[in-house]
Amino acid sequence: MNNRKNFISALIYQAVAMIQGLILPRLIIATFGSDVNGLVSSITQFLSFISLLEGGLGAVVLAELYRPIEDEDLEKIKSILYSCKRLFRQLAYIYVAFTIIIAIGYPLFISKRFSFSFVSSLTLILSISTLGQYLFAISNKLLLQATQKIYIVNYICSGTLVLNILISVTLIYMYPQIHVIKLFSGLIFLLQPVLFNCFIDKRYICKGTSFDKKYVLKNRWSGFAQNLAYFINMNTDIALVTIFLGITNVSVYTIYMLAINALRQIISNAAISYQSALGKYYAIGNKDDLLKKFEKFELVTLGISLVLYCTCLQLINPFVSLYTKGVTDADYYQPVFALIMILANMLYCIREPYRIMIFAAGKFKETNFGSMVEAGLNIVISLILVSIYGLVGIAIGTLIAILYRYIYFIVYLNKSILKRSTIRRYIKLFFEIIIVYSINMVYYYKFKINIAIFLNFGIDGVITVAAEVVIVLLVYLLGEIISKLFRIKNIM
Repeated sequence: MNNRKNFISALIYQAVAMIQGLILPRLIIATFGSDVNGLVSSITQFLSFISLLEGGLGAVVLAELYRPIEDEDLEKIKSILYSCKRLFRQLAYIYVAFTIIIAIGYPLFISKRFSFSFVSSLTLILSISTLGQYLFAISNKLLLQATQKIYIVNYICSGTLVLNILISVTLIYMYPQIHVIKLFSGLIFLLQPVLFNCFIDKRYICKGTSFDKKYVLKNRWSGFAQNLAYFINMNTDIALVTIFLGITNVSVYTIYMLAINALRQIISNAAISYQSALGKYYAIGNKDDLLKKFEKFELVTLGISLVLYCTCLQLINPFVSLYTKGVTDADYYQPVFALIMILANMLYCIREPYRIMIFAAGKFKETNFGSMVEAGLNIVISLILVSIYGLVGIAIGTLIAILYRYIYFIVYLNKSILKRSTIRRYIKLFFEIIIVYSINMVYYYKFKINIAIFLNFGIDGVITVAAEVVIVLLVYLLGEIISKLFRIKNIM
C-alpha cells in the first residue's frame, strides 16, 4: 500500500516541480533577462558543491536503517538518527563558511554588469533553504523514506512548491526585485523541516528509548565516491559552462535542461520510492522475491524511460523555441546538444534500478571504483571538449561517463548481488535501446515540428507519447521473437 502511495506522491511532486520549472525561469528571463537567470542558476550550482561533503551520507543511513526497522530495534534506530543529525549539524557550519567564501569570491569572476553587492547578497539569500535542510530536515526525511513513508515528504514538498510558485509570481508582477523573490522562496522552504517534525513517526523518536550517543555509521565514508560521481554528473556542467562559455550560455543550458531534468526527476523519484521495498527484501534474505521484484522494476523503468525521453527528443526544440519566444539576447537553438544530453539522461534513468539495488544492499565501498572512474571521465572529457565543441563537448563528456557506469552497474549487480548470468538479457536490452533511439533520431533530423502555442504543444505531446508507446512495444516484441529464435537454435 505504501509503495503505491510513494509512487503516486512522487509523480505529484514532480508534476508540481515541473510546473515551477516551466513558469519561474520564463518569467525571470522575461523580467530580468537571460544574464540574471544564468546568474541565479550558476550561483545555485556553485553552492551545491557543499553537498560533496555530505559524502553519500543519506544512502548510507538508509542502508543501515532497513534491518533495525524490520527488527523494530528502536535503540539502534535512534542511535543511527542521532549520529546522522550530529554529522549534518557539523556540515551546516562548514556550509556557512563555504557560502561566505562564494559570496566574496564569486563576484570577482563574472561579468562586470553585476555589482559586487548584487551578486554577494544574492548568494547569501540563495543559501538559506539549503542551510535549513542540513540543520533541521534531512534526518527526518531519511527516516520517513526508510519506513516507506516518503509520500509524506513528497506531499509536504509539493505544498511548499505550490506556495513558492504563487508568491514568486505575485512578487514578479508586483515587486520585481530578484533578491526579494529569492528571499521569500528561501523562507518558504524553511517550512518543510517544521512540517516533517509534525508528521514524523513517534515510535522512532520516543524519549523513553535509550540510545548510543557515540554510535558511528560504519560505512560513513564509503558513500563519498558514490556522492562525488552523482554530484559531478548533475552539477559540474554548469560550473564548466560558467567558466568557459559565460553566464548567457548557462541560461541556454538550464532552459534545455528544464524538460530533461524534469523527466529525470520524475523517473528517479518514482524509482527511489521503491528502494525501501528492495532494501527490505534484501535485508530478510528473500532472494526469489527480490529477483522477481527487481526484474519487474527493471523492465518498467526501461519502458517508461524510452517513451518519455524519446518524446522529449521530438518536442525539445519546439518547446525551447516557444518558451524563449521574443528573447533575443542568446542563441537558444542547440539541436545537437539536446540530442546527446537527452540520450545521456535516458541512460541515467534506465540504469536507476541497478544503482538503487546496489545502494539498498549497502554496497558502497565495493562500488567506489566505478564511481570514481565515472567522475574522472566526465571531468576530463568535458574539459578537453568544451573549448572545441562548447555545450556539445560537455554533453559528450556526460554521456560517456554515464554509459561507462551503466555497464559497470550491470556487471557488478549480476556478479555480486543478484548472481544472474544472463548476458543475452542485456544484449536484448541494448538492442531495444539502440533501435528505438535510432528511429527517433531519423525522425528528429528529417522532420521539424512547429508549435505556435502551448495548447498545441500539449496535444502534440499526447500524440507523440502514444506513438512512442507503439514503437517501444513493437521493438520489445521484436526483441522477444529474436531472443526465442536464438534459444530454439541453441536447443537444436
